[in-house]
Amino acid sequence: MNQRVFSLVSALLLVAPLAGTAQQPQLQRQMKPNELATNVAGVTTIAAPPAGFDALNASDQDLEYHGFPPKPDEVRAPKAFASWQKAMKASKNRVTPVLEVTKNFAGPAKLTAGGAAAPSTGTAANSYNWSGYVNTNGVTKYGSTSFYYIIGDYVVPIARQAYSKCDGTWDYSVTWVGIDGWGSGDVLQAGSEADAYCSGSSTSTYYSAWYEWYPNGWTRIPSLPIVPGDDLFVEVWSTSSTAGHAYLVNYNTNQYVTINFSAPSGTQLIGNSAEWVVERPGVNGGLATLANYISDYFSDAYAYNFGYSAVDPGSAGSFPVTMLDNSGNPISYPTALGVNAIWMQDEGTARY
Repeated sequence: MNQRVFSLVSALLLVAPLAGTAQQPQLQRQMKPNELATNVAGVTTIAAPPAGFDALNASDQDLEYHGFPPKPDEVRAPKAFASWQKAMKASKNRVTPVLEVTKNFAGPAKLTAGGAAAPSTGTAANSYNWSGYVNTNGVTKYGSTSFYYIIGDYVVPIARQAYSKCDGTWDYSVTWVGIDGWGSGDVLQAGSEADAYCSGSSTSTYYSAWYEWYPNGWTRIPSLPIVPGDDLFVEVWSTSSTAGHAYLVNYNTNQYVTINFSAPSGTQLIGNSAEWVVERPGVNGGLATLANYISDYFSDAYAYNFGYSAVDPGSAGSFPVTMLDNSGNPISYPTALGVNAIWMQDEGTARY
């Protein structure tokens, strides 16, 4: 079944995107000769590289010109380099992004009372919308010690409503990697959504890759199709405090996309936190009910600062975050598997 084909009932009830509308400001810079506009104002992509281009052995300058993500240091961060190398090998079919702007938000962490300060490494924190791992570095202004980029490899989960629950509404979950959002008002991020609907005997699901720079809502990338079980590589990075980039690879199809976009007006990246998260997002002015995603596995979870120092969920400054429902009950939580992998689990029972 085509993922964008819904029953009439579910189509009316889904919070629909505003496709093709301007969201980000126009890029105030000269576009590169191989840079292409998309159907959303201010958002661009890069033309496919010439036949025979070898990303694995290309210079940093050539990688940047052709829209590939930064290359980790092979000596100082061999595991992060191996993950990047795997993603480059799988990047065989560059997709021209067709974008759909939404009014749904994957935003900063909404902390519980007394949870504003980052806990010590290994001490769990609580949030009403995030579950995952966060690394903080104490940076207060964008600069040489800010986080530069973050990568993650995860499997698209199956979306369901909570066990024994069928209430005629949509439940949402988003899985992503990002920079900022813990103790700051913006998030530069990319990932995917897995949503579930149920009414009587009618059920539907919806899956899409997306990117976002909060306080803008997320922008779907339907031209990069995904289904449950697909293995995604996701990376976001910045080249200034107002210039962001997203790169997503579907390992199951060898399709990939590269996107360049600007910060919302008045927003600048700080680079003070890096995170690997499953979230219940903001929909219709409030937090959505979390879709029962069952479980999700993150591997190759790394982040780099501009000094090319790597961190992961097991590094100093990292801590787990458990998601609570509106009544304060835990509904989604992470478990560390080694230093660079996370097992995300949904509590799954009826809630709210």
